[in-house]
Amino acid sequence: MGDNEQDVPILVDNTRDGGIHPLWLRLSAFLEMRSANTRRTYSGILKEWSRFLGAEAGSDQAAYNFIQASDLHAIAYKRWLEKRPGQPSRYEKSVETDEQSLQGHFFQEETRDGTQSGQTNATIHKKFAALRRMYRALIAADLGIEKNPFDVDRVPPPPKQSGQKRPTEMLDYELVNEILELPDVSHARGLRDRAILSVLFGGGLRRSEVVSLRLGDVRKTRKGTVYLMLRVTKSGKDSKQALPAWSANHVLALVKHRKQEGAKSGDYLFMSFRGRSKHTIGKKPLTSSGIYHLFKRYVQQAGGSQYASPHSARATAITRLLDKGLSHRMVKEFSRHSSVEMVEVYDKRRLSVDESPGVDLDF
Repeated sequence: MGDNEQDVPILVDNTRDGGIHPLWLRLSAFLEMRSANTRRTYSGILKEWSRFLGAEAGSDQAAYNFIQASDLHAIAYKRWLEKRPGQPSRYEKSVETDEQSLQGHFFQEETRDGTQSGQTNATIHKKFAALRRMYRALIAADLGIEKNPFDVDRVPPPPKQSGQKRPTEMLDYELVNEILELPDVSHARGLRDRAILSVLFGGGLRRSEVVSLRLGDVRKTRKGTVYLMLRVTKSGKDSKQALPAWSANHVLALVKHRKQEGAKSGDYLFMSFRGRSKHTIGKKPLTSSGIYHLFKRYVQQAGGSQYASPHSARATAITRLLDKGLSHRMVKEFSRHSSVEMVEVYDKRRLSVDESPGVDLDF
């Protein structure tokens, strides 16, 4: 098992007596066809659904419950998720009337506008989509399931683009250069940080892709274009991501330093640092959480939004390319999205009101 797959949850206990229910074998086979991150996400959703139905995933009782579940269970699950703790809202608390406060335990709010404390529409939509795909696989396996309880015609999932608590924000283009200048490149940690920021803004990489990079994944074409060989992608397919010259120079500077320190091609590119001053290179690669906190720190030092995240760098890169006149289809090759529609989601120009025709409205 690879380094990036070691945390993938196990669905079934191979040591228990009586064998494994066919349902879990089918689901395990279904998950094996997905990337490590997708397996981890789907496994968590599957375990949560099993617990909601009253048993632990991997047991015969949970398999029975899984098969017997109907669209009524899916509706109840949806309402349960809406009340589950989720990402905190940007608002400290929702503004509600006394009547709403008194009746909150008895009436479900009709509109979820991002101020609620429960899980977002996008999160619930993702869980429903995952379970819908898993049930489709089980129906095809002829395990006694006749209807998909998560079929959109039976239980429409909430619209994922509404009621967002913290939509991904892009950063001002001018701020990007300020952020890139912040790391102190006089020491190894600064070289690492600048290279990380460079692949986030210059390559539009996801955090999981960044932490998985090895020194040998930084390559050049015959024409001299520097690119990254991505092996842990959302699609599960290897991908080559070209870098602009300014980003490539920062990455190559780190690679040169790492090799001078004795690092090999198979070693991780971005390592953690330890010690009181955090200047001593550690033995473990930087984690996804480490990327998150590193990015947040530099953005806030530059005066950026406290809600910006590493995904903001991806949104900023995509929007910048669109601003330069590239078509959504061309930008799709850069972002490695599965469809043009997904590129449109990341097009933050649509969220700007500066060019709205309403600005010039006059009577």
